[in-house]
Amino acid sequence: MYTCPPKKKLRQTSITEMLKKPLSQEEEKKKHTSSSSMERGGHVKMKPAGTSSTQGGKSVRGKERSVEMRDVLANAAEQRIQSAGSQSVKKTMMGTITNNTEDREWRGVPLSSLPCLSADNLNVPDVVPSPDHAVLVRLPVSPGTVPLPHPSSHSDTWDQCHVRMPCSPKSQYPKNKDMVVPRWSVITEALSRKINSVEDLERAVLEYNSRYISKWKFRGLHHLLEQEFEEEERASFFNKTLPVMVQLALSLPDLVTRPPPLLLQGTTHSVTLSQMQIASLLANAFFCTFPRRNAKGNDTEYARYPDINFNRLFFHKEQRSLEKIKCLLHYFQRVTTKPPTGTVTFTRQAVLPRDVPKWEASRQSLPSLHVSSAGLIEEATGLLQVDFANKYLGGGVLGLGCVQEEIRFVLCPELIISRLFTQVLDKTDALIITGCEQFSRASGYSSSFRWEGPHEDKTPMDQWGRRLCQVTAIDALHFTKQPNIQYEPFYVNRELNKAYAGFKVIEGSGGIPTGVATGNWGCGAFKGNPRLKALIQLAVCGHIGRDLAYFTFGDQQLRDDLFTMYIFLKENNVTVGELTQALNHHGYRGWSDGSDLFQYVCHSLGGSYDSDTDQELSKDSADVRVKATPDVKEAEDAAGHPPEPSQTKKPPTDIANCFPEPGRTTRCPLSEEKILQVLSECDRIFENEKAKKKQGAGPTSDDSSHKTETQRKMEEQESEPRRADKTTHSTSDSNRLSESPRKGEDQKSELRRPDKQAQSSDSNRLSESPRKAEEQKSEFRRADKAAQNTSESSKLFRLLDEYDRQMGQAPHSTSASEPRRRFSLLEGAHRKLN
Repeated sequence: MYTCPPKKKLRQTSITEMLKKPLSQEEEKKKHTSSSSMERGGHVKMKPAGTSSTQGGKSVRGKERSVEMRDVLANAAEQRIQSAGSQSVKKTMMGTITNNTEDREWRGVPLSSLPCLSADNLNVPDVVPSPDHAVLVRLPVSPGTVPLPHPSSHSDTWDQCHVRMPCSPKSQYPKNKDMVVPRWSVITEALSRKINSVEDLERAVLEYNSRYISKWKFRGLHHLLEQEFEEEERASFFNKTLPVMVQLALSLPDLVTRPPPLLLQGTTHSVTLSQMQIASLLANAFFCTFPRRNAKGNDTEYARYPDINFNRLFFHKEQRSLEKIKCLLHYFQRVTTKPPTGTVTFTRQAVLPRDVPKWEASRQSLPSLHVSSAGLIEEATGLLQVDFANKYLGGGVLGLGCVQEEIRFVLCPELIISRLFTQVLDKTDALIITGCEQFSRASGYSSSFRWEGPHEDKTPMDQWGRRLCQVTAIDALHFTKQPNIQYEPFYVNRELNKAYAGFKVIEGSGGIPTGVATGNWGCGAFKGNPRLKALIQLAVCGHIGRDLAYFTFGDQQLRDDLFTMYIFLKENNVTVGELTQALNHHGYRGWSDGSDLFQYVCHSLGGSYDSDTDQELSKDSADVRVKATPDVKEAEDAAGHPPEPSQTKKPPTDIANCFPEPGRTTRCPLSEEKILQVLSECDRIFENEKAKKKQGAGPTSDDSSHKTETQRKMEEQESEPRRADKTTHSTSDSNRLSESPRKGEDQKSELRRPDKQAQSSDSNRLSESPRKAEEQKSEFRRADKAAQNTSESSKLFRLLDEYDRQMGQAPHSTSASEPRRRFSLLEGAHRKLN
């Protein structure tokens, strides 16, 4: 990818300075309107990054400043000329061999190029018993056989650090007013009776949950089995599947010989279970046997855990709930017919406050990106697949919920057992599941969700019996009531930290970090902004060193906008820290609704968006002007030393001193924005002429035909007295535009050429070949003519000549007030010339 080394330093300085400058109200209005056009589906494209590279250049004295200014112009022209070359970079990244890019459903690198889990790249930790890893199966695991439990005999633990098992002797149940018996004996007796109908099943479950007789109603299960199931299906369930499910549930003491530990907040701990152990636990959840998990209230023991018993799922008659029950019944039919032989590891990963990255200081580059409007996260085999989780894992999977997380949990029911032992996720916690199997296929989303039949998961296993499938559950913040606060730095950093907890490679993992498959995390019911969440996840992957596969779920506009933004960031070598600074500064304004997010980030990082709306608004938009300060020392004192965005939680209030008060004007008609426009026009002139020379075309007869609307408007706004200065200074302007080696011009042009070596270097920068001297002279003459027709650029470069002279006399300063100091000098030079 093409980069311009001399400009990188300037661009980094520009990032820091631009982040210190809040936009004027009119600029913000302009960007807000242009972003609204983008949201309506208008095609938005990036301007080349070099258009604002002069902004924020470092201040040096005398001849060094003159050389730097010439380099800025030359580099800008060079990047414009070579912009055609960057198209090939974009073409390669879009995975396009032909010109039919619009037919592609994805952009960026091919999905197959991202590192993934495989036999040669086991980017997962080993299964080794330790104080931080409870392994409930006997090792080693033999392929093709059901793993044996560990320990071999039942060992009970009844405390607040382990799951309270329904088969524990300490789980007591009142048989009557005068007698208390082990609850497991009541469960065994109730489920051992013949169950021929839903009424029989409901009666058996309520026998050991008697306090809920008036509350629990299995209306949904009634409707499914008695109205939707055919007679043959209903008979098969009650005569074949259900009896084996009862046997599976009552085998719990033999399959799970010790209680799994609870995965508590703020701890990093793992639990490994066999698939048959999980099936037995889920069968007990189906029959609602887990004690102390039904009570509601903040003062109950399991108030900070999700519910696990299935009674809520059986209540709802909505179609999406019935479809979820179908998925679960199919799962039980599968595991009771052919017992699975694998294992699954659940790892709670907590990042301590001292280990949270300093995001704004990160120097890591952004990762490779694959962005697609087609496909699903679970189809990205071998990648770390993101579960858009509720902080209570599984969300509404046992209720009416039926969005990304709930659908994933019913397609892979082994994920549901995480609700049994995972405490509510904290702000820097995540749960990573390794080895889960998918049992069902489905279609639709929310109310349109439908079970479509069985799925045969052919994902290979590792040596411990875990499928090479890894899911990370991370919960986004809920912004339903106040969606605009998500852009504030506090909440942006919270989401960065949460994604970091989920994407961070588990300690002890080998191989190369796999890519992350994700999408619009927290952007449904939680009202997150997909563009903000995409940049957050991109930054986190870059910091960790994982590549990113982003699925937009059919949103082609988001796909194209995100990839366009990614191209801009990569071509400008933007780091994770610089991107984070831009996101945080975007939120400092306090009022943003996020519609201008990409435009604002691009502006902050030294570029800008270009769209038809932008061009129309630019005709009426006011320039950003700085206050006039005749004395440089006064300027520095007034501007102060505002802190860097990375060092403060609030926008620096003294930055406002660098801008005029409302209703107040200054004497300088040239803003920094207009200067950049003229420099861009100069670049355009060179690009056109070089393109003609490369094609072998002769001198053009009418250079004015290449002028843009911006250039014509500059000429119309120029007053008649300024036109008189055009002839006097045309030679100096020509030297500025072309870096011509001609000698004998006025004294100002001599100051711009410190020595013959620099002069020759600059001339070679703009000439294609030294052997074409005559063509180069012809090009210079055409540039001279274009400069003579541009009175605004004439004034600009005369102003810059005087500015460079003053810079050579002024004391050197690198303080935070440098932007204001530079423009004070520019304004003073302008007054002197006028």
